[in-house]
Amino acid sequence: MRKLLFVLIALPLLIGCAGTSKAPTEQSDLAKQFEKHPKKAVVYLYRTGRVVGAAGQIQVRINGIEAGGTGPGTFFRWELNPGTYSFMSSTPESSKVVELNVEAGKNYYLRQDARMGLAAGRVTLVERDEKTAMAEIADCKLIVSAYRQEE
Repeated sequence: MRKLLFVLIALPLLIGCAGTSKAPTEQSDLAKQFEKHPKKAVVYLYRTGRVVGAAGQIQVRINGIEAGGTGPGTFFRWELNPGTYSFMSSTPESSKVVELNVEAGKNYYLRQDARMGLAAGRVTLVERDEKTAMAEIADCKLIVSAYRQEE
């Protein structure tokens, strides 16, 4: 009975584990230099390589527009025009939204985590300080985002 319960809980997480499109290593290494952009804000959204809840992909939207999904040990980096943005992370079981008012010449960091849920993982999304985020992103790989900002 315990084995069956484990399979019923783990199966949706494994099925939800779609691949993420990783950027070339050179781009990932360049993104980890955390350079600021003089005319834009830079936003990093990252997910560490936690074991619990790590199997499933977590979808991300910016202002309601699909940006892609994170896997364990991955991060996005966006150069955005100054303004207010709504970042949403979601799984079939939960969603979290963080609103940021971003300014040119500054970097912002959002940490996304997956937790075990009933049928799928639960998600958290919180803003992190630069020092903590830079250390946590060091072990992550840059992934390609589908989000394209209109100029």
